[in-house]
Amino acid sequence: MSKTGELKRQLNQLHTGYGLMSLTWRADPVPQEQAFEAMELVVSLAQASGNKAFFNVGEFYGPDYSNLELVKAFFEAKPELREHVLISCKGGIDNATLSPKGKYADVLSSIEQCVKHLGTHLDIFEVARLDKSLGGEYPRESFEAMASMVDKGIIDGISLSEVTADEIRAIGHDWAKYLVCVEVELSMFSPQILHNGVLDACNNLGLIVIAYSPLGRGLLTGTITKDSAFKDFRSSLKRFQKDSLQKNLALTEFLQDQIVDQRSSTNPISLPQVALGWVKSLNNGKYPHTHIVPIPSGSDKRKVKENFDESRAKLTVSEIEKINEFLKSFNVVGDRYEWVS
Repeated sequence: MSKTGELKRQLNQLHTGYGLMSLTWRADPVPQEQAFEAMELVVSLAQASGNKAFFNVGEFYGPDYSNLELVKAFFEAKPELREHVLISCKGGIDNATLSPKGKYADVLSSIEQCVKHLGTHLDIFEVARLDKSLGGEYPRESFEAMASMVDKGIIDGISLSEVTADEIRAIGHDWAKYLVCVEVELSMFSPQILHNGVLDACNNLGLIVIAYSPLGRGLLTGTITKDSAFKDFRSSLKRFQKDSLQKNLALTEFLQDQIVDQRSSTNPISLPQVALGWVKSLNNGKYPHTHIVPIPSGSDKRKVKENFDESRAKLTVSEIEKINEFLKSFNVVGDRYEWVS
């Protein structure tokens, strides 16, 4: 089996991956000891289910490669765990301006920097955004660079990130043997891939879907109220402005009232588990050639335990139907990346 085939096989068995962005890309980065405890628990839970853990990291997730340096320090402290983890890293971005840098030399440099600051082998690399300034259906030289690094054994495979169905098909036509997965946003607040052809394209090409922000950037955790203030990029998103929050939280309130509070004390479920259970319910056979892996964060052991509890994050057929019926008439205020001036 090829390296990309083996990566797909391993990801296909995984219920939940781990997004590490929120450990470092924030005003108050999580203390290293606390982060290490959370990361180690993720690995332990994956091992207990007979799988490898999946760490999703980013070159620009904090200043001075802090996200990658955290992972490096973790594996330096616990080298025996490295073989039990798959690492996917986003790069190909100007770390200061967050604009895409998709030229051949820039992508090579990004991969080299990621490997350097991780201090270990990189399983999967993805350019965070396609560099549309390079023209064409997609920036071909970005993929020439990534493919060359796969051929050299520097990385094992390529992930796509924030792409359209047409882009997935075009890239898949030219680079199928190098592709492992597609990272896109998916939650009850952001279900676009179910309707815009992205999930269908992934299914047709046999690509794993890595679902980021499955908890709706916090909206589905029960910790956000209409009066919440934000110290990160959410403060600039329309979806998280006070007038928008009041309307958007109607979904959270519905889930609390109609799902969480309706459960018996012997079979409880939390809001994050409802959110993750809804995403996982899409692995129901309708898309037999893909597999959706949500990647919630978890800044401490308690949150990791909650987010990775597979026995709890299961919804009944009637609960799924009730949620989907509500979503038909629910309108989110603010698009995924709709900024306010």
